[in-house]
Amino acid sequence: MAATPLREALETILEEDRARFYMPGHKGRLPFPLEDAAPYDITEIEGADSLYQCGGPIRRMEERFAAAVGAGDTLLSAGGSTLCIQTMLFLARRLGRTIIAARGIHRAAVAAMGLLGMDPVWVPLEQPDGEAGIPGVALPPSARRVAEALARPPDAAAVYITSPDYYGQMPDVAAIAEVCHRSGKLLLVDNAHGAHLGSFRVALHPMALGADLCCDSLHKTLPSLTGAALLHLASPALYGDAKYAMSLFGSTSPSYLIMLSAETALEDLETKDDRWLLLSARVDAMREMAESLGYCLTRTWMRDPARLSLGFQPLGYTGESFGAFARTAGVEPEYVSSRAAVFLLSPLNTPRDLDRLERMVEWAGRGRPRQAVPPLEEPPLPRQAISLSEAMSRPAVFLPVERAGGRVAARLVSTCPPGTPLLVPGEEITAREVKFLQSGGIDSVSVIK
Repeated sequence: MAATPLREALETILEEDRARFYMPGHKGRLPFPLEDAAPYDITEIEGADSLYQCGGPIRRMEERFAAAVGAGDTLLSAGGSTLCIQTMLFLARRLGRTIIAARGIHRAAVAAMGLLGMDPVWVPLEQPDGEAGIPGVALPPSARRVAEALARPPDAAAVYITSPDYYGQMPDVAAIAEVCHRSGKLLLVDNAHGAHLGSFRVALHPMALGADLCCDSLHKTLPSLTGAALLHLASPALYGDAKYAMSLFGSTSPSYLIMLSAETALEDLETKDDRWLLLSARVDAMREMAESLGYCLTRTWMRDPARLSLGFQPLGYTGESFGAFARTAGVEPEYVSSRAAVFLLSPLNTPRDLDRLERMVEWAGRGRPRQAVPPLEEPPLPRQAISLSEAMSRPAVFLPVERAGGRVAARLVSTCPPGTPLLVPGEEITAREVKFLQSGGIDSVSVIK
């Protein structure tokens, strides 16, 4: 790999071989399996730059990331996309309390909204009908739905969407951006699962489609350590405020190992070679084969080219039986729900990896168990009885789900993965919510006393 700014700086520090009278306490010496990484695990010493006040190698790295995805500017995060989400919402909060958000949002965003005193107005997600889709997996929000939501609260600060979602489905970001900008609102995009979209030659990344702020989790799809992420800004004028906001939420000791690993994603984003295109062609072939065997697929347009999501309900599998089949065949999925399985692919998967996945999909499709699959409960959109932030601060008690009817949720209920909210603090729990939570295996909830 070509030398990159932070790597060059750390190599220089190691070559100088100064005695380490600074954090961390291991002093660059750790036992197996960390002995090779330990020398690079330093703190903000001379020559290493500082994440929240950067002007050296870290800043140069940020500038290269911005150029690679076409952003006005970019901030590095060693605290994952969660830190970037908190920063995006902090910047939006200065413009107002209300935010339009698609219900497929990640739980980290809901928590940040509550802590910032923001009130979400939910864009309802639609279930697949005649359009290709996986039963039980909601479709992304449409521009029409976003426009309808914007017409209700005139004081909305911004719109917040997720693209791609956990299953790889992508809304029409360009159309939604046009709706937002026509209304004078910011568009915030959680692109945590789409950092690799900047590696394609065509415009797939949200920053190329009109997003104002966008977060990428580098580690989810690119070769970086867990926790490496980016916050992209359309307007460079927001950089100073964004750095300040990130410093409010982030650790004062960001990991240099995580930041160093972020640089390894630069090659993917700057080169834009054919590796991702070749991989997407292989994924397309798997999709065609899976569809011929009776799997349900995510809709055929606007989806992550490198993600394979398979609905196995028509084949008679339960989540437990399909997951067991995959593992027996030597394949570990990213996620298996009661209805679908998600597989994340990257150019770093070996040909053997891809062959095993393809064989597993075929074998599972030809060896259908034809089990009785329980009926699907549609996700409700509960009434917000009290504000999100107020509910989060109230005294609470846990109750069995069957006794929670008529109460108000005090804590967010979700399964992680995928981390999307089933129930948000402040929402009213009716018989419909009780039935839905029980169908998802939730046996207790926290309610306001």
